[in-house]
Amino acid sequence: MSDVAADATVVRSEDATIPSQSPRVLGSSSGSVDDWFLDVTKQLGLESTYSDGSSGGCYQLLESVGGGVGCIDYDRDGWVDLFFPGGGILSSSSQGIAVSGSPNALYANRFSEEFENVSLQAGLSDSSIFTHGCTAADIDSDGFSDLIVAGYQGVLVWINNGDGTFQEQARELGIQSKRWNVTACAADYDGDQMVDIYLLTYADWTSDPDRRCTNDNGLRDICGPTLFSGSQDLLFNNQQGMFVDATDEVGLVAANRGLGIVAADLDANGTIDFAVVNDVEENQLYMNSDSTRFDERGQLLGIAYSDTGEREGSMGIDLGDYNSDGFPDLWYTNYSHQDNALLRNVQGNGFVHSAGLLGLQGGSRQWVGFGTTFCDFDHDGWDDLFVLNGHVAYERLDSPYYQPAQLFKNRDGERFEELASRTGAYFAVHRAGRGAATVDFDNDGALDLVCVHQNEPAVLLKNQNKATAWLQLELVGTLSERSAVGAKATIQFGDRKLTRWGIGGGSYLSHSDPRLLFPLKNVESVSVVVTWLGGATETFANLDPNRCHVLVQGRGVDAL
Repeated sequence: MSDVAADATVVRSEDATIPSQSPRVLGSSSGSVDDWFLDVTKQLGLESTYSDGSSGGCYQLLESVGGGVGCIDYDRDGWVDLFFPGGGILSSSSQGIAVSGSPNALYANRFSEEFENVSLQAGLSDSSIFTHGCTAADIDSDGFSDLIVAGYQGVLVWINNGDGTFQEQARELGIQSKRWNVTACAADYDGDQMVDIYLLTYADWTSDPDRRCTNDNGLRDICGPTLFSGSQDLLFNNQQGMFVDATDEVGLVAANRGLGIVAADLDANGTIDFAVVNDVEENQLYMNSDSTRFDERGQLLGIAYSDTGEREGSMGIDLGDYNSDGFPDLWYTNYSHQDNALLRNVQGNGFVHSAGLLGLQGGSRQWVGFGTTFCDFDHDGWDDLFVLNGHVAYERLDSPYYQPAQLFKNRDGERFEELASRTGAYFAVHRAGRGAATVDFDNDGALDLVCVHQNEPAVLLKNQNKATAWLQLELVGTLSERSAVGAKATIQFGDRKLTRWGIGGGSYLSHSDPRLLFPLKNVESVSVVVTWLGGATETFANLDPNRCHVLVQGRGVDAL
């Protein structure tokens, strides 16, 4: 979140003009039935605003990170619900700067007709820490997704009781951290059928009212991240329901300023790998060879630096298959004056920077990218790209604080084209974007978007691209971990194959709808080949289109 050469990030000043907290509208803001996305936030009763703490006037780095969103079907009714970390409040006094939390929010999806705030009933409004990111995982393998929420000097682990309520159990489970935790990622790295927890941490930072930084104009700024050393991430191993810190044991020893993480089987060897992107640090690729220890190969396999060999200010990350070759490619967003990066997976043997060859260089250099998703929004079988932008500095001449979201259409795996029209009214309004996630909230076979912003309401965007035929899958492991992170599913799509991966993490501080969605050609039924974590393959035949199927490892199909 900082220029490599700058020690301070400009946020605001007593002497400079502070931008209004109302977003800027550029161009037409009227919606159209022909637009890709329609803002349905208000009509569905969704009202959640992340508090970044900047209202206290404390000029602290903590204000810059922002928050995410978690897509979780907490009540198992088949309609994905939305959880929002609340952020927090900073206040200054003679004793120093106090950091406190703001209430979190859970919105129950009522058959896509409305979202109901059930935070209090569910027991999830806890505001004991300043929160950022979240993930969902079935920690106790009871079939109900639990929530892990990361924040400054704390972690919240809410176990789903299965009756619409949650109970906070972080201390009892052994998942504790007093570091600056920004998000969590859940995956079974050791193959014991129990989900483990990776805590991504940012900087070794504490509030200090006497620490003052100025920008080039001599005005007071937030002190940028390069003034603070990185923080070591934590990996908690699930040992029959109790978690043990296995960080050093498995080889996660580097201390970096982490902001984005994705977990998947990146080299098709049947084990979970972690790709981590860092702020003005080398990015990391933790490759898992034997389920007991990771080798960090970011530099060797091509993701540590930019295509010109420089460290970048990297934030959001996601995984997809832009060229439909069956191997997961990586996409991550960067700070202004740096290109976002698309890395082609060379058949599991490493990654090659490919943004320039695909027309993706230059289009985002003015912006600061955060939340991002790598998926097929128009059902043509090619993964598109969405990026949510927003600066961390209020006053800059070269890049504004409020910035537009961007949508890049994949043209047959050969190039990407930024859509300048027909994206929707949301894209004409500039905001300070942070977390983003994909979700099929109305179960119509089209992936919708949830976008989180600094100090203004989150937005739910309905995808208006209608799929003629589609297939949605929920993978359930039995011989592998239940949520099937690390598995992949493949179908035939005309003359080529489409592959989707079960991932942990992804985007920025957020957890997307874990169901796998495929467009279909005109078929009466379809077969799916699932490769489970560990390498076992299984074919599920004669699946009806236009519905969600639950594929249970070794036990067949349950259609919803």
